[in-house]
Amino acid sequence: MGMALCRAPGIGRVWGVARRANTVAEAVALGAVHGGTTDLQEGVRGADIVVFATPVRTIPALVAEAAPALAPGTLVTDVGSTKAELARVLPPLLPPGVEYIGGHPMAGSERTGVGAADPYLYQNAIYILTPNGPDQPGLDRALALVAAVGAHPLIMDPEQHDTAVAAVSHLPHMVAVALTMAVGGVAAHDPQVLALAAGGFRDTTRVASGDPVMWRDICLSNRKPLLEMMDRFAAALAQAREALAREDGDALIAHMEQARAVREQLPRHRKGILSPMYELVVQLEDRPGAIHEVAGCIAAKGINIKDIEILRVREGEGGTLRLAFADEEDLEQALTQLSALGFTARRRG
Repeated sequence: MGMALCRAPGIGRVWGVARRANTVAEAVALGAVHGGTTDLQEGVRGADIVVFATPVRTIPALVAEAAPALAPGTLVTDVGSTKAELARVLPPLLPPGVEYIGGHPMAGSERTGVGAADPYLYQNAIYILTPNGPDQPGLDRALALVAAVGAHPLIMDPEQHDTAVAAVSHLPHMVAVALTMAVGGVAAHDPQVLALAAGGFRDTTRVASGDPVMWRDICLSNRKPLLEMMDRFAAALAQAREALAREDGDALIAHMEQARAVREQLPRHRKGILSPMYELVVQLEDRPGAIHEVAGCIAAKGINIKDIEILRVREGEGGTLRLAFADEEDLEQALTQLSALGFTARRRG
């Protein structure tokens, strides 16, 4: 966020607070902040907006510590992955005239530390805001912050947010952890198991590499919705196990067909709930420069690629590259250009 704000026009000074002076120095060197301090009250004094970007359960104590230095008119927000607990706890900690609006950018990485920061992380991502009402005065500034980092705002109720992310974010993380542990137990006796792990396993378990402290706080602060989702998952897994134990092939097919029908409801031509995107896939030879050639020939025609993904052996499409465009005209121009240069490309879906 600091990197994105430092690059945004009209933002002014971006100031950082960290526990260690060397972290502040590294952030300045990387262009993540214009300056910084290890003193929280010094860091927030005079700020228009204060963003807390720490593990969720550390935020209330930090807000309480910062509160005496916050002036009336300051907006306090955060980037935590759970919102209901913060929406309940933080406002009473703030002095008069200081507002709190929760925030959750739906973008991230399993990598940690300022050295892993990406100034483009929030571009075109959904950024959830949880004001206490649609007319909260600070909402305009929160929306301006979202726009400055290139994200798309989505207004939600804190409880609605926590139920939704328990399903689509927090449960998948716990499943990834459990799957990694299960396979790790087998690999302890047969190391070749991990050598066979292909794209599907790597993609499914990638988030298990996330920061355990951060994820501990996410789970504990969203305990009830996450427990409900884990129970749902356990029931679905038990249903499949029972069918397998009975050698009931018809039940297995029905179970998998039901799952496939649900997955087919995912927005194929949208990135999350964003505006529609138009997609094509390109078959690529495994050689140096292949991706560069594809992207370069499209860029040469002034066509912007909105999203790009290497599919590898996934979704039945083999070793391919998925490209997404903002409109039909860009997609058609890209198809024409790629075909003219000998690439095998087709519309997706």
